[in-house]
Amino acid sequence: MKLNLKYNASIIDEIEKTKGLTIENCIADNTINNLALFISKGLVEGEKQGTSRNLALSKIDEYLKENDKDDLLLDITEQLVNDGFLSRALDVQAMRELKAKKAKEVVAQMKKM
Repeated sequence: MKLNLKYNASIIDEIEKTKGLTIENCIADNTINNLALFISKGLVEGEKQGTSRNLALSKIDEYLKENDKDDLLLDITEQLVNDGFLSRALDVQAMRELKAKKAKEVVAQMKKM
């Protein structure tokens, strides 16, 4: 499942005001509460931008049936990069590859036990 996310300056301003942090520091918080905030502000469905917190939490539950929380954070990060609110030099694909590599290493270590 892929969420259709889009961010603009007014949405980022709302998130920063809500959190009292810059967007770079906001994205470092991987709590469900914070992920729900990013989804509730950035989710696009049809012509509608944004959704309620309850629907954002429901979308997280749906997303987590196929993916994990780290994937969700990377999807949000990738959209923030694409929309210009995080450095375009940030290589989200490399982050995804590192995540996969680390997961394989953990599985290999567990098999040795």
